[in-house]
Amino acid sequence: MDTNVGVSMSPAITLKTRLQLSFLFIGVISIFVTGWQAYVSARSSLEEATFQRLTAQRESKRKLLEYYFSRVRADVLSRSIDRSIVTAAQRLISSFREITRHVNDRNNVATEIANVFNSDTSELLRTWMDQVREYDAELGQHCEILGYYDIFIVDALHGDVVYSLRREADFGTNLFEGPFADSNLSELLRGLNESGDSASVRFVDVAPYPPSMHAPACFVGSPIFENGHYIAALVFQLSIDDINSVMTEKHGRNHDGMGASGETYIVGTDFLMRNDSRFFLDEPERYYSMLRSIGTDTAVINAIRNQETSVMLQEVRTEGALAAIAGVTDTRIVTDYRGIRVLSSFTPLSIPDLRWIMLSEIDETEAFRPVYELRKRLILIGLVILLLSAILGVLMAQTVTRPILSLVRLAERFGKGELSQRARVDSNDEIGLLASTFNTMAGKIQSHTSQLRDEINVRIHAEVELTRSQEELRNLSVHLQRVREEERKGFAREIHDELGQRLTTMKLQLSLLLEDFLTGEAVAEERIVSVIQDIDATIQSVKRLISELRPGLLDDLGLTAAIEWQTEEFQRRTGIRCDLSISPQEIVLDQERSTAVFRIFQETLTNIARHSGASHVNIYLTDNSDEIELVISDDGCGISAEQIDDSSSFGLIGMRERAHAWGGSLVISGREHEGTVVSVSIPKQQKEEQ
Repeated sequence: MDTNVGVSMSPAITLKTRLQLSFLFIGVISIFVTGWQAYVSARSSLEEATFQRLTAQRESKRKLLEYYFSRVRADVLSRSIDRSIVTAAQRLISSFREITRHVNDRNNVATEIANVFNSDTSELLRTWMDQVREYDAELGQHCEILGYYDIFIVDALHGDVVYSLRREADFGTNLFEGPFADSNLSELLRGLNESGDSASVRFVDVAPYPPSMHAPACFVGSPIFENGHYIAALVFQLSIDDINSVMTEKHGRNHDGMGASGETYIVGTDFLMRNDSRFFLDEPERYYSMLRSIGTDTAVINAIRNQETSVMLQEVRTEGALAAIAGVTDTRIVTDYRGIRVLSSFTPLSIPDLRWIMLSEIDETEAFRPVYELRKRLILIGLVILLLSAILGVLMAQTVTRPILSLVRLAERFGKGELSQRARVDSNDEIGLLASTFNTMAGKIQSHTSQLRDEINVRIHAEVELTRSQEELRNLSVHLQRVREEERKGFAREIHDELGQRLTTMKLQLSLLLEDFLTGEAVAEERIVSVIQDIDATIQSVKRLISELRPGLLDDLGLTAAIEWQTEEFQRRTGIRCDLSISPQEIVLDQERSTAVFRIFQETLTNIARHSGASHVNIYLTDNSDEIELVISDDGCGISAEQIDDSSSFGLIGMRERAHAWGGSLVISGREHEGTVVSVSIPKQQKEEQ
């Protein structure tokens, strides 16, 4: 019958501890709920405010950038219809065409021009160069005021660069067939030629421009018309510094109120930056270290270092960039090009001919720093409240549990064996009822304990008797093995002493008889020889029987010689090659243990010959100072686990019993088609003998 029904046992947590934990739990829950709600609310509000600030910054930069390009567009359009520019284009193109009539290779006019200074065309060259210098003052002032890098006038029909303010490698070259035919300047000219509209303005995207030492360059151009004919193109090479000045303030940690990590940047459809990263501008070496840490190609890092710009080199393949290029305007928390979590506000830009996007971002850690500070304060306040709750819990627990402590101490003494202890009943309340119930229970336990002790004594006595009986049976088994060996030994001695001697005598007598009848008939001689051969065979059979019953080598020369003899006999009889290793060569072991090891060895070889189908056997006999170890392995079919555990395998059972009888062990293992291993270990002395 279950007498513990309805009783919940929790010995690891006392009532006092439960009361204290209850107060702590209430404090923790209240702190967690209010703190978490405050933290989530603050984080959500701060995230919304940060996104609004990023979006405002993004829109401000977007309007500035779009205004910048609209101003450039209006400027190039107005200058392309300016009478002085039209006249300059006419004069420069006319002079340049006159020069090209005297050169051999139009694809590289600049080189050819350099070679004609001492020729008849030198006067034409000086005239053209004087015209070029004539317009330097006006166009140079315009370029400096508006921040352009260079100004070009290009022959629309032939593609010749007839004017360049900076006179770089592109000056005097042909944009259709010359060395810079694949540049974005050539792309701009081809686009203007395809348009054919006098009011058209065309931009080309930023790309490395070889004449400017492969620095990133962006071009804008407009056609120049004279009397309705398209004669030339006016091209401005925009300065990346101007775009950087719109997007980033170079000297200051707080970029437009963006903090220490905020930045706004432009990305093209190739996912490359179109303005410098603020981190490159602020701390270049730290920026290079960051690129190396995220696995950026060393060639890219070296290019940024050598060209002193991240434009068209820094890749921005982020979630925000992908969405913005797809035409999405949104705010998200993403991982930026540095591998850092940021709050990002992104949008496509509306600039003709340029598919750019703008992203305004700030590091998540910086944006949420006030929230993290709030979280620390909430944790500190929570710890104070938990401390107060713990103190209150201790006071309340002591008040509630004090009447129970005496009964608890009494129960502890009772549990330690003082069964005569009884509680004093001083009240009729729940504590008094508990004490009375305890006394009743204690009386019953004392009575049951006395009965149980008597039953335990009886069972202990029975177990002792059972153990003694098992030991006697094991000793009997050992005795039977010893008696059997003694009988075999005696039987072998009798066969040797009596039958062997008699057969030897008979052989001697027949030999003498043979000598007497040497002069007799041949038939008698043949019969006598036959008898002698039979007697010899009988003697050999007797010797074999004696050896099988018990080899004399085991008694005369010991275990080592017997193992060697048995190995040779097995190899001769079965044809299975055997390799025997004995260490050391002379192993000293008492006769009974030697017999056990030898019989196990015989039974193992018998099983190999009958069942394994092996062609090779390895045998290792080792004296390990305190035990004898015999290991036999073959390359046969391998014994299975079912065969090892088969209760009808009396040979294996007998081998185990022989080993166990002397405190040893026998382990058999095998794998299919990989052979079987039998390992026997028998101590030289049993614990009782030691």
